[in-house]
Amino acid sequence: MQKKYTRKLSSTERIYLINGEMNPPFANQFFFEGTGAFNIKEWEAAVSEASEANPGSRLALRGFLSGCRWVDSGLTPAVVEADGSSWSGMDLDDAPFLQKQLSTTNGRSSEVLLLHGETLRVFFRTHHAIMDGRGTFTWIEDIFRVLNGKKPRGSSSSITEQELARSYQKQGRTPPRHQFISPTGRAAQGVTGICWRRYKTKGPIKNLLPKVAVLLACEAWRHSPGPVRFAIPVDLRFRQEKLRSTGNLTNLIYFDVTEQTTYEDLVKNMEEQIANKNDGMLYWADEVVRFVPLAMVRKSLRNEVRKKHDMGLYRNTAILSNMGLIDLRYFCGGGFNATAFCGIPPAVEYLPFFMGLAGYNDTVELVVSMPRALATDGRLEKAMEGIIGELHSFSS
Repeated sequence: MQKKYTRKLSSTERIYLINGEMNPPFANQFFFEGTGAFNIKEWEAAVSEASEANPGSRLALRGFLSGCRWVDSGLTPAVVEADGSSWSGMDLDDAPFLQKQLSTTNGRSSEVLLLHGETLRVFFRTHHAIMDGRGTFTWIEDIFRVLNGKKPRGSSSSITEQELARSYQKQGRTPPRHQFISPTGRAAQGVTGICWRRYKTKGPIKNLLPKVAVLLACEAWRHSPGPVRFAIPVDLRFRQEKLRSTGNLTNLIYFDVTEQTTYEDLVKNMEEQIANKNDGMLYWADEVVRFVPLAMVRKSLRNEVRKKHDMGLYRNTAILSNMGLIDLRYFCGGGFNATAFCGIPPAVEYLPFFMGLAGYNDTVELVVSMPRALATDGRLEKAMEGIIGELHSFSS
């Protein structure tokens, strides 16, 4: 008899649980746009088979404090149909189906959302406390494999981010104080909640992420002088051969940008940090958090939101995440033919700016999630117009 899948709740995932309470849904949300007509029975069967092969898609939280763990609930993620005909696909307006919170306690921690309309859309939603972006994509890829008559590859690893990082990097790091400016200036008083907006431009663009970083730094300095730092998520799975996991196995590297920094400098910097295994460096508090009651974590994070907005200074200027080029040929099936892809970064109010990047065919998608307090008066739109307007001006 096969043993039921379970794994420890990591320190990072404890933070993500509270993020989900503070700014729901705090989910990984990837969607494909396309044409066709959904075959619901095929989708339900594919989600069931792919989820059985990837039990990390149907987890429920059990235990207390350092004994908290994820356990396979055995419940197949729901396949939900909704009317998306009035939704633009560009922001949260007219999209109540994206506000639904995913549960971390009853096993309904993931779902597939099929949106009907002139443009068909398929959403894959996973609570960030159970999966990272790459983990979610592992599940997505297997769903489409089944839709195309193939066997799912599956995943069963129970390793946590901290365990994987410690397997190749023993050195730690200390978090910086709140000293980095926001890309869009100071927070508006009395404005709460999060927002996101999607932008497109012609692609592909070589060295896309470092070019965006340089331009985003310039946008920040339009509002005020100050230090700028970007956090870059790194998928740690490449550090262990043949590792397949749907868990949260992402850590951050960082780089500071000055007015003299070029995008070539950032390309070299990122390469050096990966070579030096900086992606495995953990903060001293990463282990301590496992023993802290969630109520205390919740209070600390709420205080951090107020502190950062009042000061106008943050631990990072932004997070920039690049999913690379997506081959849409592999994401068709069940009556659906993909023509576009987009990912919505999960947002929290203590992070000023989170941009997700992805490309397909001749298109680059740029999606920004951020606190509404930092996006008022058209500031987000103005910043992104400036970035996209200059993005193609680089020599290579």
